[in-house]
Amino acid sequence: MEGFLTIDTLYLHMKYPKRDIFDEYYRYVSEVDTRILKKGCVVGDFVVKTGSSGYKISVWQHDARVYLTDQVDEKCGEGKGMGIWIQLGPKFLLANINHLQLGVYGFLYEIGIDEIFPISLNRIDLAIDCLGLSMHDQDVNFWKEGWVGRSKLSEVIYNKRTGRLETIYFGSRSSPVYFRIYDKVTQSIIDGDDKYWLDVWKNFDGSVTRIEWQVKPKAGKFPDNLKDFDKFNDVSVRELMNYLLDWGRLCTPGQSDTNRNRWKDSPLWSEIRELVAIWSNGVDWPTSRFGKEFHGISDAYMKFLSGAISGGIAKTNPNNPNINGLFEGLDEFGETLEKIQRVAEMKAKRIKRL
Repeated sequence: MEGFLTIDTLYLHMKYPKRDIFDEYYRYVSEVDTRILKKGCVVGDFVVKTGSSGYKISVWQHDARVYLTDQVDEKCGEGKGMGIWIQLGPKFLLANINHLQLGVYGFLYEIGIDEIFPISLNRIDLAIDCLGLSMHDQDVNFWKEGWVGRSKLSEVIYNKRTGRLETIYFGSRSSPVYFRIYDKVTQSIIDGDDKYWLDVWKNFDGSVTRIEWQVKPKAGKFPDNLKDFDKFNDVSVRELMNYLLDWGRLCTPGQSDTNRNRWKDSPLWSEIRELVAIWSNGVDWPTSRFGKEFHGISDAYMKFLSGAISGGIAKTNPNNPNINGLFEGLDEFGETLEKIQRVAEMKAKRIKRL
């Protein structure tokens, strides 16, 4: 089976203690009718819309956005204010996956946040797009009877017009892990971004079924590299993916062993494991040339990169700040020049595909 593994969405929370960013954007829309604000008001390079979950407004740039509130307490780090909620969509993530932390901090810098505060990972949506796998051909009873895992089949969605199967859900949205399998082609047409995904799939125009996990690291008591955004990397994704493949799996129903945990994987699940294994051996994220504005290096990114380097120089050698001291400090933490060069060469190959 051919397919692509992607991070579809990231939900982050920054312990931002001040209301200055909220005030900066809210002043443009404070008198705007809610019906208009729902559609969005252009402010510079951003679109300001209504908020959600207690946040008054949201500031968008393509499919990356932040949610802002005046409910802050001016206490750095351990304050109990609502801070800033950050939601990153698949287009932003595919464009910045090789330098995710810098991409996010660069985006925040563009919005006006020039200080770094702790960022936690509240939710990760991981997805596998299976090329050539038709959702319409899936047998609901096969999934129901063959599913071995911590959650059970919870909902089945059929198209109201055609009666065709569209989505199967396992678990609850409130649980640490929520699983679904659905027709990605149909969903992309509904969302209006089918051309984008067609390019990601390298112009494959057949059936594409998406297998997707929604993971809440804090609720599931996952390790720190899945809760602390600064520690999140390719290894985090690989470890999480291996866990999810055993959290719940599709087996062939009716096996003679009375212990379902010993049941063998179905052919489909075996193929998915093989696909993940190939990806894990040489983490190769999909890319797209469609919507080129999501790529490239912005002035804000370079300014943030400059700030990160100067900050690193100051912290690693405060008595005699210089660039050599930065490399010595990196080496002490296991980030050797050889390792940096090796990773840079690997990332450069991927960036060339953009």
